Amino acid sequence: MDEMSQARARTHYELLGVTPDCTFEELRAAYRRLARERHPDVASVEPRSGTMAEVNEAWRVLSDHRLRRHYDATVRLPVPVPPPAPATGRTGSRRQQWVAGVQAQMARLARQAGRSATQTLLIRAPRAPRAGYEGVVDDLVIWLSRDVESRVRAARAAGAAPLDLGVAATLIGIRTVADSIRRDASLGVTVETVMAAELLDRMWDVLAHELPVQLTVSLGGNPHVAQALARQR
Repeated sequence: MDEMSQARARTHYELLGVTPDCTFEELRAAYRRLARERHPDVASVEPRSGTMAEVNEAWRVLSDHRLRRHYDATVRLPVPVPPPAPATGRTGSRRQQWVAGVQAQMARLARQAGRSATQTLLIRAPRAPRAGYEGVVDDLVIWLSRDVESRVRAARAAGAAPLDLGVAATLIGIRTVADSIRRDASLGVTVETVMAAELLDRMWDVLAHELPVQLTVSLGGNPHVAQALARQR
C-alpha cells in the first residue's frame, strides 16, 4: 500500500476487496470468503484488510441497494484504472476492447465536462474550493463510466449515430445518477450532494452541445436535479 492509500481510510469496497462497480454476486462472494478467513476456528494471523466488525459493516451497507447508493453519494471513491485490453484477435476480445474503449471515452468526456462545470460554478456560486469540486468530479467520473453496454444500447435506441454513442451514453449516465440523487434525497442532502447535482446539470449542458437537439430531447433532456433538491430542502 502506497503512502496515499495509507493517508485515507479504506472504503467499504476496499475492505471487501471489490471494485465500486461490482455486482451483488461478486460482493457476496467476497464477503463469504473474508468471513471464512476470519472465522475463529480458521484465522491464525491478524487480518490485513480490516477486522470482522469492519467487514460486517461494509457488507451491511453495500448489500442494501439504497444504503449502497447513499454511501456512494457521500464517500470519495478511488477512480478505477481499467485493465489493459486483451491482445488476442478473437471476437470476444475485440468486443472487450471496444467496450473498454467506450468506457475510457465516457470517463474522458465526464472528466472534461466536470472541469468545465467546475469552472462555471466557481465563478457563479462556489460552495467549496476547487479541490472540493475536483473530489466530487472524481466520484462522478466513476458513476458515469459504469454500465457501458446498457447505456450504449439505450443511446442507440434513442437514435444516436455511431460517432455520437460515447457522448449519448455519458448523458444517459448523467440522468441515471441524477435520478439516484433525487430518489435518495429523503435520506439527507449534504453539501457534496448539492455540488454533485449542480455539476451534473452543468455537465449535461456542456456535453449536449455536441449532439443534435432532437437527440438530446430523446435522451430526456437536462435532469435539473439541483432545482429538484432545492425544492425538497
